[in-house]
Amino acid sequence: MKLWRNFYQNKFRILKPTLIVKKSVYDFIIKTTKESPDVETGGILMGHDKEPLTVHVTHASLPGPNAFHSATKFVRDTEYCSKILLEHYNNFGVDYVGEWHSHIVPLHGMSTGDYLTVGSIMNDPDYKFNAFAVIVAVLKKDEVNLIGYVSSNRYIQNVGITIEDD
Repeated sequence: MKLWRNFYQNKFRILKPTLIVKKSVYDFIIKTTKESPDVETGGILMGHDKEPLTVHVTHASLPGPNAFHSATKFVRDTEYCSKILLEHYNNFGVDYVGEWHSHIVPLHGMSTGDYLTVGSIMNDPDYKFNAFAVIVAVLKKDEVNLIGYVSSNRYIQNVGITIEDD
């Protein structure tokens, strides 16, 4: 044990994935989810991936007018979200850091399709993410529970969401 304290403890750093979300974004996702009780909805998350495995979300988008919505599937309007991202980048200096979407069926976490989507994003050579966030908004009756994930190119970790005041 003494060897660990004297040598290894200073050599290794334990990285814990962290997801920080502005309160206004947190409330926006809940409100938007409640406004779509019959079909899934979602959008992109914007902010910064500050340190390795830390995502700070400051803005979120709507799905866009050409998004596909059903009770079990959601595909955002890519053209719309790209336009929103460019506007937010120019106005606030934020970048694309994740995705959010709702589940209206009793699925309390990411689906197989969600895992495949995140895996393809993290392994796409056009993206250079240190970390990528996913927020799943689970709607049950009139209650919304937000479940957070942070992904690297090796894993996806369920994390608590730290709410930051605006």
